[in-house]
Amino acid sequence: YENWMISECVNAFFTYDLLARNQRLKRPLYPMLAIDAATKKKNPYAVQKREGELRVLSCDMAFVERKGNDNSIFSCLRLLPESKSYEIENGKKEVRSGYRKQIAYMESVQGGDTMRQAIRIKQLFYDLECDYIVLDTRNAGIAIYDMCAKVMYDPDRGVEYPAWICMNNETIAARIKSPGAEACLFAIDASQRINSDIANATRNSFMDGMVDLLVSHNTALEELLPRISEYQNSIDLDTQFFFEQPYLETQAFINETIELMYEKLPQTGIIKLSEVSGNNKDRYTSVSYGIYFATCLEQDLLSESDAYEACVFIN
Repeated sequence: YENWMISECVNAFFTYDLLARNQRLKRPLYPMLAIDAATKKKNPYAVQKREGELRVLSCDMAFVERKGNDNSIFSCLRLLPESKSYEIENGKKEVRSGYRKQIAYMESVQGGDTMRQAIRIKQLFYDLECDYIVLDTRNAGIAIYDMCAKVMYDPDRGVEYPAWICMNNETIAARIKSPGAEACLFAIDASQRINSDIANATRNSFMDGMVDLLVSHNTALEELLPRISEYQNSIDLDTQFFFEQPYLETQAFINETIELMYEKLPQTGIIKLSEVSGNNKDRYTSVSYGIYFATCLEQDLLSESDAYEACVFIN
């Protein structure tokens, strides 16, 4: 990828330099390998959560299984609270500055079987120890929600997953009632205005240096992956791809995102992003949904109220 000449549209909303200078993350998250899940092992690649950390699984769904078409993208964001200390007359004052958003894992699958995709969402959610899930519930996305709102059985792993319920939209939450369902699903029913807010929140987070992307694939091959014995000793291409995938997906995200064109609609000032013909923006959509949700959570994080609860928000 580093041999490609990176170019940007004149009216690009994101620049290559903006994204590349945020490529500082060296430690991805990994879900369970199929062989480990089959033998009921704990995830050998689990990363312990830091104090106050939240993890978000952000999903952009596709439902047509056709080569070259849209993919379903699952992104895991680590949200790490940060604060800054300032000297004042009586000592130091600590001021919260928001969440550092680390895009620690990304996976793409071709669209198709909604049940298979819903099960994969559940697998990733628990493998990566997530706290929230962000899901686009427009169109066929509501079918994924309906499955996730019920207790689901995973025949591949032989486990049962609990039901989830929507936390920010009463109409969606009322569709299916499952006793004991976890209120952890944030539904996005994107309008032009919400899409504009998502785009601005995403770019602002990058400009503020509060997003960490994984380092380049070449850097991973030269410096990081050789330290993983399973990668070094494996002759299985699937296993090698498993470890390289987060870095490859990050590069694909950058390539997609810098090619997005924007226009500012007159009167309303709404930002509208569109992809060049033949390109996709699935990875951008998945990551931007997660960043947008994180900025909503930041409103609670930055609140001075002691009666803090991480509950939402907006429809």
